[in-house]
Amino acid sequence: MTFDAPIMRQRCPAQSIMEVLLLEQRLVAPRSSLERLIGRSPLGAGSVRCFDAARAEIAVGLALAELPREWIVFHSLPVGESGADVDHLVIGPAGVFTLHSHRQARKSVQVTSRNVQVGARKIPYLREAEYEAGSLTALLAQRMPRPASVRGVVVLVGAKNVIVQAQPSRVKFIEAPDLCAWLQGLPPVLAPLDRLAIAGYVENPVLWQALTALEPAEILQRFAVLETEVGRARRTRQLWLLCGMVFTTFTALEMLLIVPRLLGAP
Repeated sequence: MTFDAPIMRQRCPAQSIMEVLLLEQRLVAPRSSLERLIGRSPLGAGSVRCFDAARAEIAVGLALAELPREWIVFHSLPVGESGADVDHLVIGPAGVFTLHSHRQARKSVQVTSRNVQVGARKIPYLREAEYEAGSLTALLAQRMPRPASVRGVVVLVGAKNVIVQAQPSRVKFIEAPDLCAWLQGLPPVLAPLDRLAIAGYVENPVLWQALTALEPAEILQRFAVLETEVGRARRTRQLWLLCGMVFTTFTALEMLLIVPRLLGAP
């Protein structure tokens, strides 16, 4: 079966997780005037992780947009009813890749051949990426006469610093700014017709457990509004913090001037 319209290719980066996030936000009570004044975040307690994850996927999606036309990119392919998805699936001359996007803003990350450590915590990024790539490889083998092996990639966004002590053997670990250059520098293994055949197979929406969703443009617009509100609240909190620091400094200076006078008073 063929599909004339590129249904799955029209999905935007982070579409699945933004859908979940926007549904969760509908259950969050609106902020009061006082809460807005002091800079309380509009995000619910359970929405922060989804928000950060969405920002990571969007950042990687923007990076992938720089790839030339011979590369075919799919975003946010749903694989379960719980909101799980393949962040990005990339098909190009160098092969087929599943990309996991992760945001670790201002944190230090260490990578060995077996583990990824963020601060003091070990996080199973490599195992998750390897499992996802293996699952998709098996899926292609079942359905295509000439299946391609899928390689897992972990893409990090916004880390303070990254130390790669040893690159994992089965999963590539890379930062978002280096992603496109790395993909294009790999040796070619897929001919154009093979790439189109794999893309045509992935394009079949029957393969993916997609729920009825909003249009990508509407999802992006709603998320942009939420992102603006989150940013405004953060700046408000920073302003209050700055005012507090100025007030504290001014008070301390005043005390330095007043105390000597009091001690010198008869």
